[in-house]
Amino acid sequence: MMIAILLAAFGAAPPSRAEPAPIPEEAITPYLTPQRVAQIDAGRTINLVCLGQGSPTIILSAGSGGSSFDWRFIQPTLAKRTRTCAWDRAGHGFSSPSPEPQDTVHTTQDLEQALKKADIQGPYVMVSHSLGVYESLRFTDRHRQSVVGLVLVDPDIPDRAAVDERLAPQFAALSRALEDQDVKRRQDCATEIRAGTAKSGTPRFEKCTVPFVPDSFPTLKAAIARLNADPARLLTQASLENEHYNSSRQITDPRRRYGDMPIVVLTAGRDEESVMGAIARLPPGTPGAATPAELVQLHEQISRFIREGWNAAHEGYAALSSRGRHQMVPDSTHDIAGHEPEVVITAIMEVLNMSQVHPAARVPFAQPSTP
Repeated sequence: MMIAILLAAFGAAPPSRAEPAPIPEEAITPYLTPQRVAQIDAGRTINLVCLGQGSPTIILSAGSGGSSFDWRFIQPTLAKRTRTCAWDRAGHGFSSPSPEPQDTVHTTQDLEQALKKADIQGPYVMVSHSLGVYESLRFTDRHRQSVVGLVLVDPDIPDRAAVDERLAPQFAALSRALEDQDVKRRQDCATEIRAGTAKSGTPRFEKCTVPFVPDSFPTLKAAIARLNADPARLLTQASLENEHYNSSRQITDPRRRYGDMPIVVLTAGRDEESVMGAIARLPPGTPGAATPAELVQLHEQISRFIREGWNAAHEGYAALSSRGRHQMVPDSTHDIAGHEPEVVITAIMEVLNMSQVHPAARVPFAQPSTP
């Protein structure tokens, strides 16, 4: 779990999160079972949770390891204003696994196919958290006439590996090592379940299949754990994590411009605090974080990365449009939608108001342009 906590700070699998306010499980019924299931290529399915009616349609993309469930504090309020659809990537939530590499090219293709097969037409406002920004950007690049606004919630950044190495090589090495360990853990679990050496009901099986769902939602946690017993699903999850840096390269485009499209970029003010807190809880002797001197150097590099890499890239996202805006959320950690959902809702409403789309407007799902 410590690996997951550290990686969660910048785009990988999230740990179980504290709720900002108690929510009974019956209040999140749309997220407990498959909802609008779209049949895409090779017999695979992508699950969408769509609430409300109206135009434009809001598309919600979670961070890596997340699902439509991550938007439970946001989506019901937005649905009172317009149609809002959250989706599950392959191998996550209630979507089936995929044999394809889970880089942004393939995950965005899944989103495109799911929207087309489910007849969810534009115009769209693309909303994404963390690594989900890659799909929002690639989708917008490929469907520029259909996207009328963007809200990016503490988004991951382009060409992440190069930025990591330039600003924080020690932190980059530590993060990559932990990420490799987590990928290997999922791959080993898949191998053991497939071979029958990790059997249902054993501690090893439970550890392999437990999802990142709070204990306060036992029905959902049990449902996802049952799905995670499929080795193909665990391998799909591992692939998404393993393709992180490749995905960040795929969306790097210094020529990208979005005219006067409304854009709001939200940045968590406590990312540095969260990362250092997670590092402090790593097992003693962890290479790269074992001595006081290493911890001091890590802190310096993380501070530089957040200031000159993370936050600077967020300013760059806002600058993609003449109507782009960057906002710090001082008291929030990376999961802004979970910790301060009202801030995210306000930002999305602002973009909706600026998009000036007629309620009856519909944009057919056209063939994508080549980015």
